[in-house]
Amino acid sequence: MGNTQSGSTLTRTTAALDSFVAELGTDIIYEKSLGSARFLKTVKSRHHNGYMVIKIFIKPDPGLSLRNYHRRLKADREALMDIANIYNYQSFVETDKAGYIIRQWIASNLYDRISTRPFLSPIEKKWIAFQLLNALRDARNRKVSHGDIKSENILVTSWNWVYLSDFASYKPTYLPLDDPSDFSFFFDTSGRRTCYIAPERFYTAANNPEISAKKSKIAMDENEGKRDGKVTESMDCFSAGCVIAELFLEGAPLFTLSQLFKYREGEFNVDSYLSAIEDEGVRNVIRQMINLEPTARPTFDTLLHTSRGTVFPESFYSFLHNYVSSINDLPSNPPFSSTAPSTAAPSISGTTMRPTSSLGTGLPGTETPPDALPSDSDHRLDRIWSDYESVEPYLVPDSMEETVMNVKVEYNSTTTVSKPFQDILPVELHIPNRDSKLRGALQSGSRAAEDGPALIILALVTANVRNCSLPSSKVRALDVFLALASHLTDEAKLDRMVPYIVELLHDDSATVRSAAMRTMIQVLMMVTVITPSNASIFPEYIIPNIKYVVQDPEVSVRCTYAQCIVQLADTAVRYLEMGQALKAHGTFKLSPEAQEYDHARFEVSYEASMQDLQSNIQEHLSALLMDPSSVVKRAVLHDISSMCIFLGRQKTNDVLLSHMITYLNDRDWLLRHAFFESIVDVAACAGGRSLEEYILPLMIQALSDVEETVVAKVLASLTSLCELGLFQKMRIWELMSATLGFLYHPNMWIRQGAAAFIVSAASHLPPSDVWCILYPSLRHFLKSDIVVIDEHSLLMAMKPPLSRQVFDAAVQWAMKAEKSTFWRGQRRITSKTESPRESVVSLRKTSTISRNPKSEEDEAQLTKLQQLGMTSTEETKLLAMRDYILKLANAISSFASRPELRARGRQEPQVHPRHRITEARSYAADRLPQGAVERLWRLPRILASIHRHERHRY
Repeated sequence: MGNTQSGSTLTRTTAALDSFVAELGTDIIYEKSLGSARFLKTVKSRHHNGYMVIKIFIKPDPGLSLRNYHRRLKADREALMDIANIYNYQSFVETDKAGYIIRQWIASNLYDRISTRPFLSPIEKKWIAFQLLNALRDARNRKVSHGDIKSENILVTSWNWVYLSDFASYKPTYLPLDDPSDFSFFFDTSGRRTCYIAPERFYTAANNPEISAKKSKIAMDENEGKRDGKVTESMDCFSAGCVIAELFLEGAPLFTLSQLFKYREGEFNVDSYLSAIEDEGVRNVIRQMINLEPTARPTFDTLLHTSRGTVFPESFYSFLHNYVSSINDLPSNPPFSSTAPSTAAPSISGTTMRPTSSLGTGLPGTETPPDALPSDSDHRLDRIWSDYESVEPYLVPDSMEETVMNVKVEYNSTTTVSKPFQDILPVELHIPNRDSKLRGALQSGSRAAEDGPALIILALVTANVRNCSLPSSKVRALDVFLALASHLTDEAKLDRMVPYIVELLHDDSATVRSAAMRTMIQVLMMVTVITPSNASIFPEYIIPNIKYVVQDPEVSVRCTYAQCIVQLADTAVRYLEMGQALKAHGTFKLSPEAQEYDHARFEVSYEASMQDLQSNIQEHLSALLMDPSSVVKRAVLHDISSMCIFLGRQKTNDVLLSHMITYLNDRDWLLRHAFFESIVDVAACAGGRSLEEYILPLMIQALSDVEETVVAKVLASLTSLCELGLFQKMRIWELMSATLGFLYHPNMWIRQGAAAFIVSAASHLPPSDVWCILYPSLRHFLKSDIVVIDEHSLLMAMKPPLSRQVFDAAVQWAMKAEKSTFWRGQRRITSKTESPRESVVSLRKTSTISRNPKSEEDEAQLTKLQQLGMTSTEETKLLAMRDYILKLANAISSFASRPELRARGRQEPQVHPRHRITEARSYAADRLPQGAVERLWRLPRILASIHRHERHRY
């Protein structure tokens, strides 16, 4: 099969390969041919349990027996079965036409992996070399040699686990030096002319007569199965050294056949090639392994021993190799499964295989049913998640001081103040026996300067996360992502981690989609340095992939995005600025990565890029602001100040404020409360004109909101705006007249809010106005005089409030105002020509209910109030609050008349800007100067577009 056949003797015409595969049974289907080798035809076939690789030796003579080869292959397989990094043939089948060697198919070999993105980092190259040396050492300990070590025979999984495969005991050990056809026939299967065969394996009849005689004897006796010599450890060591050199030379072969012949004669110097390898330790290891003198080459065990802690990290030996190997061992199949338990190395007997999901690829079109039991990937990720506490100490590089760079990471912690919607970032980790806070870049202000063993664990997680069946496993994988991020370089975060997180944004589970959104933004926030290839990651990758989130059917997902959109915008601006810094320093032109992209893309100005970014974020923001769920709208408002800065004054008025005003019509009082909690920041950015014309009239109207918590928040917002100095003097007097009556309100929070506003307003008035105009009116609300107008003195001296029973009864009375002379008369008290300051002065006048005209209905209501405990003192308090109570009664009647909300998830839009503005106009006609009223009439023009968007959306 190997020692007696050659290209000159194998002259039988090969038939179609699918006809040979058909000999193995109907359940094995030919897929395609792999390569163009002449000795063994390699094909990929499909079985119902997965794909397989079949190597076919076509017999030149039907009487040729392969029994001895079968015996040798079986012995090798049994000897190597339990070695973690070896994946040998699983079955050998012989027919009259051919011999078949079968193993499971693995998608990638080392030659392919070297040239596949993301390219291998130095730590991953060392990890692969370490596994290769371990496999060869363990094989030599079992008295098995390989004979054909090359990058095509080293299989690499998606998590960079190495399997040494295709042991070549059936191939000749020695090759004639003067006839390269044998080398091409047996070993040059790829056609690249690379040659990693040890120099001593080439012989000439003159210099090696014993080898020539032995090969002649084997050919004459036709004793199939005998070898022409043993492949020694030094021979395999030379081949492994060439493979490691190719690995660190980014796929460039160390020797071609002609170069090896020159090297054999001492005419070829490899130092010029090896100088491209930066790691001196790796260069020294390769020089030892490819030494021309076989006896000078070290054994694999010696190589591993001398490289411990120097070339290879200590964690490879003490923990990582055994741990990843144990992760690869699959658990037993779930109950009710018709498949036998899997093992790390699937066995194939004849045409029957036992599947291994860790190594094979499932058939196209297969989907996991909704009620599926945990998959192998679920078990692996759960294992990593539960073991992370013991894994993390090994993720720190051996020389941490040299591989950590101090950087300044700006991050505003919200751990001291807990508010609604403000606890989403930084993300709290849920990993057993580990602190929930993020470590590394966010907490210690440091980032990894080079990738360490954490990159190996990351590859293991990313390889399994997309094959998980359970949402809980994916959420745990996201926790592990965040925990690993502190130990990775920024480039690794963006190239290796973010794509898998983005993929989970489209998961079937809403819980996973929400967790992926949080994790993605958190990881992006942790990045402080970008490469030219990642300069446009937001406009070209992140934003296009999250634009569908605003239309997600689950409220929780949209709410999560609404909470994160401000951080997303801030982070996108920071990336844009870092990209501009790279352009300013000429990094794009110097970086080889820039050659892969169109140079015109890097010439886009900062202003144009910023406008595009604002346009994209604005589109998402508008959709969230008009979301049918009030929870999503509240989430948008939680950190609105940063969004105002991002959008700028013009877009804050046109986009943000115009949508926010419609929230005052919503039945959800929490949304109205959130509006007034955020309106201070919006007003500060929108400017004085928007405050005067649009915001303030609505705030004055909201002082009669049906929910007292909203009223208290309005007072707090007015206080904040006053403290910022955004009110003109006349506005302060106007607001003072509207809030003094609240000092009698039965709600403690409203009384405190009114007191705080009065104190803040007084601080912005001249002392003469405070003590000559304000204080005389304020004195009626106090039990005693006060020396200084501050919040503490005011609260301590205030008279007791109106009782809750009397207040509620008065509101019910006011709701029947059409039949009441008392309440109808109140509507005519205020003069249109009365100034705000005169309104405050008028509060000094005391009166009683008995002096006011009353109807029979009023007399009945007064009797009821007196039965509830209203005294003459209470009458004064009721008169001071009469204007507020009447407006509150009207608001309650209007609110109660609105149509009820539909079933949850099918809400009709409760946005009626025209109704709200009509009310604001009516109020303004009585309370505001004429110029302000005219400006207020222009507000519907801004809101007209909102109606069109609402009708289009719904």
